[in-house]
This record gives sequence, structure tokens and C-alpha cells, in this order.
Amino acid sequence: HTPPLLGRTPALLGLCPEPPFLAAFVSQFWSRDTSLSSMQVITAAFLFSILPALHQGNLTDTVTDRIRQPPEIAKAVAALADLRVYIDFDDDPKTFAVWPVDKFGRKLPADEIARGVRLGLSLWASVLPDMHFRFVDKTEGANLLIRFGPYARSGFGDAGGRAFLPSEWNRLDVDCGRFSENKRPDGSGCSEWSGNIITLQSGRWAVKRMDFRGMRETWLDFQWIYDPGRRHYRWKNGVGTAPGSGGVADDGAGGGGCGLGGGAAEIGGGSQWDQTCVDFSKSPYFDSLAGADLAAIFQHEFGHSLMGPHTESPYECVDYARRPILSADSCVRRVPGRGFSVMFPGDGVDGGWNRRGIFAVDAARLKSLGYHTCYPASNYGIVLARPGGAEKIVRDWREAERLLIWPLRPRVLTVAESRREWFVVDLRLDGAGSAAAAPRADRPGFVF
Repeated sequence: HTPPLLGRTPALLGLCPEPPFLAAFVSQFWSRDTSLSSMQVITAAFLFSILPALHQGNLTDTVTDRIRQPPEIAKAVAALADLRVYIDFDDDPKTFAVWPVDKFGRKLPADEIARGVRLGLSLWASVLPDMHFRFVDKTEGANLLIRFGPYARSGFGDAGGRAFLPSEWNRLDVDCGRFSENKRPDGSGCSEWSGNIITLQSGRWAVKRMDFRGMRETWLDFQWIYDPGRRHYRWKNGVGTAPGSGGVADDGAGGGGCGLGGGAAEIGGGSQWDQTCVDFSKSPYFDSLAGADLAAIFQHEFGHSLMGPHTESPYECVDYARRPILSADSCVRRVPGRGFSVMFPGDGVDGGWNRRGIFAVDAARLKSLGYHTCYPASNYGIVLARPGGAEKIVRDWREAERLLIWPLRPRVLTVAESRREWFVVDLRLDGAGSAAAAPRADRPGFVF
């Protein structure tokens, strides 16, 4: 082995990143004029590989994680060792895949689409040393496909998606859904997510414009939208104000059937999320939100392929049967005593701000399933930034949480706190180049 390779042994063996003292020791060791036998090299490599685990007190965990892996997790780990990713979107009317757009109907640039997917994967890879991924430019070389399409019968809506579960890692089935939703080219039925395909809705996405969108701004935006005391909230159900809503009488300016219940359809044919019910465009924050954060939503969907079901939600941020409809405290749901999870069921608000990260609840789930994790340490440099251009890189997710601020607050951030918060904008491997920078497209909008 060359000295650089031996110095990188902990990462190559899938162990946690070496702490600074180990890196210094390796450097000093190799600065000597030393001639080693093959056995000495092997012994040194082994000792160097366990030092990080000893330093972090997780050597036993590193071994037992792999021993107790259930078979379905072993399948996932095998795939993660060499994850070859193909992103499927285009302008070809003959195929089902389409080019994703933001909420204004504008095409998302190809490099932003790639960056969103790469960020979503890099977040998990930052605590999973056994996970290695790359983009490929042909489906023949892929074992994971991400497809954007106008899905209507797959169980998810606007800015949503669907993924397969850990037990369903399989051979990639490219033909399923290629020309029609959940159908093969011969017209027979199939399920795209049963063949290593993660499906995503064609619309309402953003990446770059989500980098500095904060939780406070998002909460204020939705607070305005779901305030039934405002005239924009149309409670028309035949005779003015809905009983007990506290809202003003409908002025006849627009229809909508916004009742008190929690169902999708209400009297009059409108729905609570529908523009006929709430005129979103009148919000003072409307232009600042270009769409749901593709990086965060894709991170969530890929989380299903790693861990399976959602984290049980302690409450809903948006609840139409409740007054106020929007949580009075914040839109940060927290497992009592444990914190935020990226795997909470979607309630239409989570993708509204930059909530990228890895948190203790999700890391604990990974570990309980038998994955080897480095949390709170990160394999990648976590790049945090502020709108003015300030940037810092940390290698510990708990430290990142303190800088993000919102994960540690059970309430809406104050103005002062929102000015101090940092945002995850990138993940860099070994500090050399950006792990979230988009690779160049060989054919615009189709392959990477």
C-alpha cells in the first residue's frame, strides 16, 4: 500500500472518519524512513482502522451492526456499496417521464435536478460509510432509477413521490412505467417502485431557491394562508361564513367549498389545498417559495428504501379540523425527548424550507436495523452557508444542528434567531470539490 492509501484505511474499511489525532499520527509515521514487511503493513492497517472506533467508543457496535443485520437490510447494504444512479426526465412526448418544473411552471435547470438528487443521497451517505454512489449515463449500467412524471394513480400528489422498501431492493426494471404510468410497453400492469425505481411528481420543485429559505419565513407564509379570519380564506358553503370558523363572511368574489372537516372534498367542490379555497398567490411570501425542496423530499423518499415506514408523527402542523389550522408554535415536529425526523409523514409544509440534515432519530433507526453508521460524525464535510456568502464546514451533525438552530427549537424562530441561522447547502468529500455539484449532462435534461 502507498502511504496515502494506508492513511485512508479507516474510510476504505467502512469505519468512521479518522479523528485529527489519527491523521497526525499517520502523517508522522510515514514521515520516517521506514521499511515495512507485508505483515507489518497489514498489522498497521488493522490498528489504524480500529483506532477511530476506539476513539469514538463504537468498536463493538461496528462489529455487532453487521452481525445483526436482517436479510432485507443486507440486500440494501449490498446495493449501497455500488449505487449507480440514473435520473429519468426528458421532453420526449413518447415517454412517460417529463421535465420537472417549479410552482410557476418553469423548467428546473438540469444541474439543479442533479444537485437535488445528489444532495439527498449525500445526506445519507454522510453517516453510512458503506454507501458509495455515482451517476451513470445509461440505464444498462444503473441499479437505481429516479423518474419524474405526471403521476395520477400512484398514491401521491403535488411535490410528492413513492419509493420501494428495504426488502424490495431488486434488479432494475427500466421498462415498467417507461411509456405509461405503472404499465409495461405491452400494456400489462406493473409497479414502478417494485423494480428499484423511485418515482417523483413532475411539479413543484426547487433546489437553489430553497438554499436560504428558513423555517420562520415558511411558518409566517402558511400562517397567513391558513388564517380563516382573513377575507382571502373563502368559507363559502351556501350562506357566508362557515359555522364556528371565526372567519368573515364570503364576499362572493370567489367560490370554493372550504368546510370544517379534514376530507379532500368539501361542500361546493373545493378542497382545502385548492386555489379556489385559499388564494395562495395573495400571500406576501408567495414569490419567495418557488417549490418544495427537491433535496429534502428526495432524501425522505430514499429514506424509505433504507428504513421502511415513516417515523410516527407526534402531531400535524396543518390540521383543518383544528383552530388554529396551523400549529401555533412552529412547523417543526419533534419526537418527544428525541427531536426532528426527516421521515415524518408529509403534511405539505416540511418541504417549504431548507430542513436538510441527518438527525438523531433517523440515525438511531438506521443503527437499530443493522446499518453501520458514523453519526454524529460525518464522512463528508457539511457545508453551511448564509445568504451573504459566509460559509463554514463542520464534520459533526450535532454541531450542524446547533448552527441550523431550528431543529433545537420547539417554537418559531425569532427574528434575531433567523438572522443567525445557517443552512446546509453542500456536502464535500475530503474537502476536495463539491459532492453536491451537478455533473455535466451529456444530453440536456436526460442523463448524468
